[in-house]
Amino acid sequence: MPDERERLLRLTAHYLLEHGVLETSLRTLAEAIGSSHRVLLYYFGSRERLITDALDEAARLSSVRDASLLGPSGTDADVERELVRVWRLVSADDQLLLIRLFLQVVALALHNPGPYEAFIDGLQTEWIGSYAAYLRQHGVASAEADDLAAEIVGLQRGLQLERAIGGSSVMLDRAFAAAAGRWAERVATFA
Repeated sequence: MPDERERLLRLTAHYLLEHGVLETSLRTLAEAIGSSHRVLLYYFGSRERLITDALDEAARLSSVRDASLLGPSGTDADVERELVRVWRLVSADDQLLLIRLFLQVVALALHNPGPYEAFIDGLQTEWIGSYAAYLRQHGVASAEADDLAAEIVGLQRGLQLERAIGGSSVMLDRAFAAAAGRWAERVATFA
């Protein structure tokens, strides 16, 4: 049986995916998951920490936690297919609730960065670091891999925003695939 903290985290993740976070107070959340705000503070320390931990849990439950979704390196031709495959996983219809929750937490962090400092740091390193490591496995020099990874993540997040507000998945898939083709060509120059 999972410990109490894990149970509360899982319940919180499910609640926030369904109801969002922007207008959810700690008391409302506690009541909805059958706990108390004091218990949540005991286990998580703050509303912000609970929210970011719940976002991580929601991503883990959705199997899209980070770019570790990237498969092993292969030939240069594999890069384009692999980038597109990961994009389709993280932008699929069944990920829309997670994308919207992610964007809500980003909005909170932009408005009040202090309590979300660790989350913001993770935004800068987690996906970019995973993509950069993947690109280095394909022979891309370190600095170029970091820059290219930042470009990939930037487009991915921008297109996820467009997806969350109703953008056509077909159009967004085409846009990402076109960029992935250009990125694969750049990667091939390092081989």
